[in-house]
Amino acid sequence: AMMTMAGAATAQEQVEVLHWWTAGGEAAALNVLKENLQEQNIGWLDMPVAGGGGEGAMTVLRARVTAGSPPTAVQMLGFDILDWAAEGALGNLDEVANAEGWDAVVPAALHYFAKYDGHWVSAPVNVHSTNWVWVNKAALD
Repeated sequence: AMMTMAGAATAQEQVEVLHWWTAGGEAAALNVLKENLQEQNIGWLDMPVAGGGGEGAMTVLRARVTAGSPPTAVQMLGFDILDWAAEGALGNLDEVANAEGWDAVVPAALHYFAKYDGHWVSAPVNVHSTNWVWVNKAALD
């Protein structure tokens, strides 16, 4: 999953974050991001949509964007990021990416999903493969 920012936040602002990390270790991981914002005097307006790999969250996102009221940041998976970027719905994160040297620290393979048309549009916060295969060995035997 990656977080994409629709707009930059300034001090004393709140960012609305749409996500599906609502349980256990996922919620704890999200709290690290929330605390980091709080240290910068930026409020976190939580918008959780529980469930699976974010299908419900993407449905809510589509409705919010269609209504002209997108959240500030969204948890999103790689191919979805490219689709939203192609629609022109994502903000440009080049300023922070350049200041923090993302080109050097984010693995090149992730640039495919984190950049669009040469510009940073998302920030990787965790990475895992989506092409898993689950096998019932007993059934195959």
